[in-house]
Amino acid sequence: MLESTLDITSIRQELPSVTSHIYMNAASFGPLLRCVPQAMNTWLQKECCEGRPGMATFETIGVLYAEARNYLARLLNAETDEIALTGNTGEGMNIVCQGLKWLPGDEVIITDHEHVSVIILLHYLRDRYGITIRVAELGPGATVPAEEAIASLITPRTRLIVLSHVSFMTGVVLDVRAVAELAHRSDIPVLVDGAQSAGVIPIDVKELDIDFYALPMQKWLCGPDGTGALYVRRKFLEHLQLSYVGGWFSLLRKESGGWGFQNAARRFELGGRHTAAVAGQIASLRWLEETATYRWVFERISYLNNYAYEAIKNVAGVSVLTPHPGASGLLTFTLDASDVGFIEAWLQHNHNIYVRAIFEHNALRISTGFYNTEEEIDCLAQALCEWKNA
Repeated sequence: MLESTLDITSIRQELPSVTSHIYMNAASFGPLLRCVPQAMNTWLQKECCEGRPGMATFETIGVLYAEARNYLARLLNAETDEIALTGNTGEGMNIVCQGLKWLPGDEVIITDHEHVSVIILLHYLRDRYGITIRVAELGPGATVPAEEAIASLITPRTRLIVLSHVSFMTGVVLDVRAVAELAHRSDIPVLVDGAQSAGVIPIDVKELDIDFYALPMQKWLCGPDGTGALYVRRKFLEHLQLSYVGGWFSLLRKESGGWGFQNAARRFELGGRHTAAVAGQIASLRWLEETATYRWVFERISYLNNYAYEAIKNVAGVSVLTPHPGASGLLTFTLDASDVGFIEAWLQHNHNIYVRAIFEHNALRISTGFYNTEEEIDCLAQALCEWKNA
């Protein structure tokens, strides 16, 4: 495993909550980096003391937003003008899904590994526009390749393919590049849910050849709530309708006095954001990129995920559902027929271990963050043994 320039003790000191708990639920909410509230408070104090007078405020905020887009573009290997700031993954998914010109009978393909927020969005569009949702059945461990399952569902009415890069249920990494290659043969765009991949595995939207990528900051990227991003391939800027319109940063003012929309993904941004949160977003991205380094973060997450698999696989009653441990930061397993909601609460109350129940599979899911330690994983394994022997 690649060595960091910082030792793990120093890194953990930058995330105070991980020393207060055994924190294995970044897939729901990641721990907040110390630099995030510091940056947010600095921005708020500046505005409080200096005020927000006149047009200069817009210019100052604009510089900050541009910096955030730059960091996000490097994370995804995108162009800065292909990045829109959003409040979360769902906002990005809505911008794309509600931006298409749907007609009755149009079809969208998803997989059986998608999050409920995506399912609800598409069912809303089904009821509103009369579209058809087709579900590619991959199986619990995604034993059926996504491109194979999706290929059988494509018809001349298919308008969009939506899938997760990493399944929130089992941590399986779907081959979005293969899906994109398949889709583009029929000129079908691909929207990727990056909620469980951003900050976990390397992402190169150019190499993946996908068209849209939505991600949050509050999970693996250890940033503030209410911040996220959407990548829009440049050729699709004019392809999407704007679901909501207005705002200083989305508009392009012309010398003639007229106006249009920016020839960049920021056209999808509506007005000002919680600017202090954007300052926190930048602080998190900067720390991950420059201090920890993404390469180290990704390798450590993978290493700890493998370590967790080896630690728990032989616990009596454990059956691991994640097909390729180490491929992502998620590890999902069942524990006989035990009530996983009860075990989740028991681990938290009795051992200060935070995990998540995946009720779809009556399973437990752990998230191995770069800040976790082997000792914490050993504690989890011992707790599971205690549960079985109780």
